[in-house]
Amino acid sequence: MIKKKPSWLFFILAVTLTFVQSNNNVLAKKALDLDTGGGGLNRDSFPKGFVFGTSTSAYQVEGAASKDGRGPSVWDTFIKQPGKLSPIMQSGEVRTSTTEDIDQMVKLNFDAYRFSISWSRIFPHGTGKINWKGVAYYNKLIDYMLKRDITPYVNLNHYDLPQALQDRYKGWLSHKVVKDFADYAEFCFKTYGDRVKNWFSFNEPRVVADLGYDTGFFAPGRCSKEFGNCTAGDSATEPYIVAHNLILSHAVAAHRYREKYLVGFYIFLSFFFCI
Repeated sequence: MIKKKPSWLFFILAVTLTFVQSNNNVLAKKALDLDTGGGGLNRDSFPKGFVFGTSTSAYQVEGAASKDGRGPSVWDTFIKQPGKLSPIMQSGEVRTSTTEDIDQMVKLNFDAYRFSISWSRIFPHGTGKINWKGVAYYNKLIDYMLKRDITPYVNLNHYDLPQALQDRYKGWLSHKVVKDFADYAEFCFKTYGDRVKNWFSFNEPRVVADLGYDTGFFAPGRCSKEFGNCTAGDSATEPYIVAHNLILSHAVAAHRYREKYLVGFYIFLSFFFCI
């Protein structure tokens, strides 16, 4: 049996998640205490400037996984393996997100929409050649959101690393991914930053490291056989290497943003958004 050593990094992530959840519970209680509108919450129950929004991940809603120039991601490869996940996650081909969804957000009185960009829709091979159809797809989405007064919050990566980088150097296990992610992030800052003022680097990096490389439950499905049904991996070391490279990737991308594009806008490392 492989014994895994405790990691200060995962301790910090756990404390962060606990802190955020605690704050959410306090906010919810305050909102209920403030409510005087006959038993239902309303905007007056929340602090001034509170942003109400919804969120999705690219792989779950975009569809067209193999169309319009998009390259495969690790999720496309992962779900083709027998017994991986549930039937609702067996294909990224079916589109579920349209302009009608934005219209519905307006009807529901939302302020914002946090969507993610598919790295391999912009760079089919992870680096190099740009897929301009993919660039146009997000331009159209962002423009329509602004037209309908929905503020875009963009997440740069929601678990779906380009498969080309996984094949080239084992993806998040290689330090090479740090520069490649920063280059991709900078392209997005430069291309969409005239309209997007709020950025997230990763959705739940802990999940990428843990479920992707410890238990193998998420793509790319790596783990020691003692800890999951995987054909390759090392649960004692790989989750920590991946977590390290994810944090470095965020740091380099954030540095480039601050150096070249920061004009009172924000970039966050997302620990708590979940779809």
